[in-house]
Amino acid sequence: MLKKSLIRSLHFFSSSIPLTWLKALSGQDFLAIFYHTISDHELPHIKHLYAVRGSALFERDLDYLLKHFTPIGLIELVEAVYQNKKLPSNSFLLTFDDGLSECYHIIAPILKRKGIPATFFINSDFVDNKALMFRYKASYLIEELFQRKISTSQITPFFEQYQIPFQDIRSGLLSIRWHQEPVLNSIAKAFQIDFRLFLQQQQPYLSQTQIAQMIKDGFTFGSHSQNHPTYNTIDLPSQIEQTLLSQAYLNQYFQLPYQTFAFPFTDSGVSNAFFDKILGEENFQLTFGGAGLKHEKIKGQLQRFGMETQQLSTPKQLIHTEYCYYIIKSIFRKNAIYRN
Repeated sequence: MLKKSLIRSLHFFSSSIPLTWLKALSGQDFLAIFYHTISDHELPHIKHLYAVRGSALFERDLDYLLKHFTPIGLIELVEAVYQNKKLPSNSFLLTFDDGLSECYHIIAPILKRKGIPATFFINSDFVDNKALMFRYKASYLIEELFQRKISTSQITPFFEQYQIPFQDIRSGLLSIRWHQEPVLNSIAKAFQIDFRLFLQQQQPYLSQTQIAQMIKDGFTFGSHSQNHPTYNTIDLPSQIEQTLLSQAYLNQYFQLPYQTFAFPFTDSGVSNAFFDKILGEENFQLTFGGAGLKHEKIKGQLQRFGMETQQLSTPKQLIHTEYCYYIIKSIFRKNAIYRN
């Protein structure tokens, strides 16, 4: 609660501080940025999860970034990390998680027009719309149940069966975690909500053909696990398996000359042993978290800043707030990540 209050306050006044001052005070002139998708239409599988920025606001984001930063590509960043090649001052890397279809239909055309490279991290189990991620199932279920006017009492038994606390439909379904996905499937089956039909009609994910075309157009791709678990809730062998099999899919179908990985949800709680295996033995060049501006002790592990925190926030508000928050954390030595 204190953190949210602080960020709201920073959001209000940080824009009045020149960005050059914030960069100088923080010592950070490189930003790795992530989104999931961009859309001008309501997406039922995302509606209840986070705010989706429209194409006009997305272009404003990009224009602001281009004014104050220099875009770089993934390979350029790899060379900077391992070959000590200097990045352009005030550079940024643009990334997108989950491999959603708007990356092909909306995002890529805008980026091509503006000459901005980007990296897209995909879940191998979802390519070609073979399955739907559990959080997207939850959002879609909420929307369908609300439209059908299903009552809380009708849903309660499903949570009692799995011994999961339940108060209302929205908070209950959003509380479901990766290992509890059978609850979502049971509810969908009981109320004749067809995830497969939704996948066929909505086509929320990229296809192999679309990925191949994006690679041909110069975009880069990385792995994002097989099916999007929270890594600190699964054991180390499962973390490694999810990562390697997701990357194996990319290697098999697209023969990429690099290996990179972005954590689904968060890298919090992931041990040094994971990075020793992935960045060491398995020769991944880079891995990415989503903790915002922070120092990383592990070579090859970088943190990214999310731009979807508030739908109507300007890019200036979002970026200035992140810099201010980093500066405040540095005063209390909370701006670095330590692992066991």
